[in-house]
Amino acid sequence: MAEKQLRIGLVGLGGVCAQVHYPGFSRIPGVEIAALCDPDEHLLGRRQAEWKIETIHSDYMQFLREVELDAVVIATPNVYHRTLILAALKAGCHVLCEKPLGMNQEETVEVYQAARDSGQNHMVAFTYRFVPGMNYLRHLVQSGELGQIRHARFQRLQDWGEGPIGWRQYRDRAGSGELGDMGIHRIDFAEDLLGPIQAVCGALKQVLPRDKNEDGTACPPQDVEDWVAWIAEFEGGTTGVFEMGKLTRGHGPGGDHDIAELNGSRASAVYRLHAPGEILYAARGGPYAVRAVPEEFLKRPGSPRDPLEGEPTQVFRYDQAWEFVCAIREGRECRPSFYHGMRAQTVADVIIEAASERRWIDVPVVAA
Repeated sequence: MAEKQLRIGLVGLGGVCAQVHYPGFSRIPGVEIAALCDPDEHLLGRRQAEWKIETIHSDYMQFLREVELDAVVIATPNVYHRTLILAALKAGCHVLCEKPLGMNQEETVEVYQAARDSGQNHMVAFTYRFVPGMNYLRHLVQSGELGQIRHARFQRLQDWGEGPIGWRQYRDRAGSGELGDMGIHRIDFAEDLLGPIQAVCGALKQVLPRDKNEDGTACPPQDVEDWVAWIAEFEGGTTGVFEMGKLTRGHGPGGDHDIAELNGSRASAVYRLHAPGEILYAARGGPYAVRAVPEEFLKRPGSPRDPLEGEPTQVFRYDQAWEFVCAIREGRECRPSFYHGMRAQTVADVIIEAASERRWIDVPVVAA
């Protein structure tokens, strides 16, 4: 593969940029992180000093006009995604954007269609597709080793405490709560594993007001859900059960819990985020046992990442940057693309509608 030189700009310099995007792109030969952009000038200056990047901007449109870029990475609050994506595409940039792509299905359809028609590469940051255990689970499904998948369970349980959680607790900045934060990842990788979701029923619940700052002063109360659950029927016949929560203790060593469990006609298998280098596997009639992820699934082919480096539950996310760069250099579509982001948001909006109306609702087909 020819190593086309790429100049990339990072937009939104908070935690996800520092933990995922900057370390991911900084490892790739032939990639230059050319500029940084954030409206918070204190944060902007701090990242400039930490990462030793000369060019910085607090104004996004000026950033696009004045910096010669091949691609931008957008990691801002959700409410800004649509505007930033459309401006980047107009400037001729490839785009990697955090999930969700927009505040609702209508926005995500718009940005997907704009990206498709632009001819630029486009990718949504569904990082869990890159977990080694997920790579292997996908192989087991696609190879037929598990047989027909009859039932599946997907859970992401975390306890974020009862204090405020910033912009994520406000509908006008986030679009939704736990569904758009953690649930939408599971919609995406469930469809990646099992095919399209055909119909859903669901429930949403806001448990806390989160109306006090850490120092006890008042803040605007939360207006999104802390907890969400839904049942999905997949076109292939599988039934899936999903649950996400921010006030729910899990069984992982850190008190959280993230699993995908598939029950097939030949065997069952379980991905667990806290053990990304292994799965649980059980042939029909036998107990679960640990199975190590084979070496070829520990990272994406050619990735410069060392599978043995760093915290295992974090470093797999760097392969997302590798996929984005490879797709640009190879002239092919990114996976997952904005189509997958649009598709996941379509399902999420139907879950909200189904929960509101307390009934099953079919998921509409949006053409690629």
